[in-house]
Amino acid sequence: MYAGAFWYMEARNLSRVAVAASLIQGSGVFATTAIPSGSVVLQLDDSRVVDSDHPVRPENGESLLHLDYLPDGTVVLMRSPECFINHSCQPNSYIYSVNRQRYLMAKRDITIGEEVLVDYALNAVDGDWWECRCQAPSCRQYHKCDFFELSTTLQCEYLPYLDPWFASAHVCRIQLLLESVAGS
Repeated sequence: MYAGAFWYMEARNLSRVAVAASLIQGSGVFATTAIPSGSVVLQLDDSRVVDSDHPVRPENGESLLHLDYLPDGTVVLMRSPECFINHSCQPNSYIYSVNRQRYLMAKRDITIGEEVLVDYALNAVDGDWWECRCQAPSCRQYHKCDFFELSTTLQCEYLPYLDPWFASAHVCRIQLLLESVAGS
C-alpha cells in the first residue's frame, strides 16, 4: 500500500498512477486502479531533450538524477511521474519501446495502491554500483546496474521483458547466455 497521500497527478496518467511518498526511497509511483498483467501502466514522456543547447536547469527543479539515455544516443529528462519510479529486485513492471515511444508495462497484476517498480538493471549495461533499498526478499543488496551482471537464472527470467532495442544491440551476448544455459 502507498506510504502517503497522493500529491501529484498528471492528466495523461490520471486513471492509472499517482506520485506519493515511498517506503523504498523518496517519492514513488503508485497504482490508482488495478492494472492487469501485460497492460500499459503509462506512456513515458521523452519530449524534454537534454543537450548542449538545452542543459538541465536546476533552478527549474530539474535534476541530473532524472536523465535517461535512449538507444539512439538522445538524452532526455524524465518527467513526472516516471522520474519517481523506484527500483526493486522483484519488479512488477518494465519498460518497452514501440515506434520510438516508450511504455511502462505491467509485468504482473498490480493492485490499487501498490508501488509500481522496475529493475534498473533491465536494459542497462555498464551502470553504476549502488546499494539497493528495495527490501524485496530477493534483494541483491549492493549490485551493479547491468543486465549481464545479473545471475544467469535472473537473466533468463528477464529475457521476455527486454526492450527490443536492447535485445537487438546485445544479440551476441544474449546468444552466448542461451548457449551456456542449453549446455548446462
